[in-house]
Amino acid sequence: MKLLKKIFYLSFITLIVMSCNTPERSVGMNSWEGLDELKWHIGTEPPINTVLEFEDAWRANDYEKMKMMTTDSTTFTGGNGETLGVSEWFENIQANAKRRDSIGATLNWKTNSVFSVDIAPGEGGELVHYNIDVEYSEGDETSEYNSMQIWYIVDGKVIRRNSYWKAIVNDDKDEETDEVSEEE
Repeated sequence: MKLLKKIFYLSFITLIVMSCNTPERSVGMNSWEGLDELKWHIGTEPPINTVLEFEDAWRANDYEKMKMMTTDSTTFTGGNGETLGVSEWFENIQANAKRRDSIGATLNWKTNSVFSVDIAPGEGGELVHYNIDVEYSEGDETSEYNSMQIWYIVDGKVIRRNSYWKAIVNDDKDEETDEVSEEE
């Protein structure tokens, strides 16, 4: 009986040790030179929180906080493919905000999803995928679009943000019908 108990405890301890040493799950592929053998891992919460904090500061027009969350070499690439340095990007968003204020236009966005992935856990930053719906109103005109952004975050700093967008087509709008009268 003692031998059976020892075998049971030894098996139990071995099972626990082996389960703690299972490799981290990874999936996918990439074609980045020097990293093409690496796969993607689920990221962590801190980079996600950095993006959400940056976005909250943007909504509040807290440009100083936003600047503190970037580096001198941070880049922002818009859906039009234009890449701006951090100073130029801040000048643009501030000028756009002043223009909107002067004409009574509004720009609002709602977060739809956000997640983080990491290609080399523990060796640098993470990519945060951030998806939002945006509404821009100017007078009676409103346009809506969906934006997918990919942020590269290292140690709580925005290093790069790439943004892509597409218009949201509302099927709820009244459809015009072509009626033919009997007289024709």
